[in-house]
Amino acid sequence: MAEKKIPNLDNATLIKKVTSGTFGDPCGYEEILMRTKNNRYVLVRKGGERSHCPGESIDMIMKADALKWLDIN
Repeated sequence: MAEKKIPNLDNATLIKKVTSGTFGDPCGYEEILMRTKNNRYVLVRKGGERSHCPGESIDMIMKADALKWLDIN
């Protein structure tokens, strides 16, 4: 299985950040939508074990999915 490529977010542009709860809240989470210098969209999720996004994930997503995420957040 191919290793998942992690984009370089050092110079990425923050588009929107959504947080719910406080640090350490098992139901709390944070989602950050960013755009890289190469115009790729990245969704970073960090959440407590009982949130809708437990753990941490960094996923490249399509522009259409980024726009959909913006519509619901």
